[in-house]
Amino acid sequence: MSLRKDTTLVICLICGGCLILGKGGAVMAQSNGAGSASDSAEGSVAEATPAGPATVPYGIGENLVFSIDYGPVNAGEGTLEVRKVIDFEGHPCYEIVSEAKSNRFFSTFYKVRDKVVSYIDIHDQYSRYFSKRLREGNYKKNVAYRLDQEAGKAYYTDGNVFDIIPGTHDILSAFYYVRSLDLVPGEDPEITTHSSHKNYGLKVIVHGRETIEVPAGTFDCIVVEPVILGEGLFQHEGKLTVWLTDDEARMPVLMKTKVPVGSIDASLKEYRLGRPLQPDDLAKEKG
Repeated sequence: MSLRKDTTLVICLICGGCLILGKGGAVMAQSNGAGSASDSAEGSVAEATPAGPATVPYGIGENLVFSIDYGPVNAGEGTLEVRKVIDFEGHPCYEIVSEAKSNRFFSTFYKVRDKVVSYIDIHDQYSRYFSKRLREGNYKKNVAYRLDQEAGKAYYTDGNVFDIIPGTHDILSAFYYVRSLDLVPGEDPEITTHSSHKNYGLKVIVHGRETIEVPAGTFDCIVVEPVILGEGLFQHEGKLTVWLTDDEARMPVLMKTKVPVGSIDASLKEYRLGRPLQPDDLAKEKG
């Protein structure tokens, strides 16, 4: 596997939630139509908006900082942040921002400046909007689309429109949704996701529990492995494993991918927990 692909895997640990996606990532097997997405989707969007926000393990102000390491070499830093609540097309949403930056040494031969944004509906936890701005070496790409969950459409800013199943996630909202699930070893949830003009199923294998040490401290964790489903087969490059704290925060503390030339790790080195959503958060944003 080339350095380009290996590095993209690192970046997507942070700038894709935790999925091996993007220019050097997994093979997408599903077609564009909503009918071809995984039949294991969570289901359609409820007709009525819930009375209150969904209970989630993260909150406004949560900021997670990761050290990204390519084998013994530190490649840079990545962040996952819940910035605020915004009003997007009449839907109150968490603004989730993920960024990855290569350090000075790594940038001399492969500079990375990536940013991914997701708007997650505070009521149903599905995505309403997604964008990514990739700057990796000489490669540049900008993508943005909004997900009309009620109409079952993904509207890209370049004019393309694709069918989706109501209740679909983008690659970043899927990661935050997994954090909110009751993860039990042997019970492997499946999620419907949309990325790069494609719909596909994502299966999250829950392996068990483990205590690990990272720069931010020692944590009791639940170990999960996200795997893309396609035409009855698991399709992915390398193997991605994620350690989430086994507590109410479900905070990711380690993301590790095995590739033919070694391993790439994103280890938590600093964190700030968020605060619960307050009734006036959206009112403040509107004001």
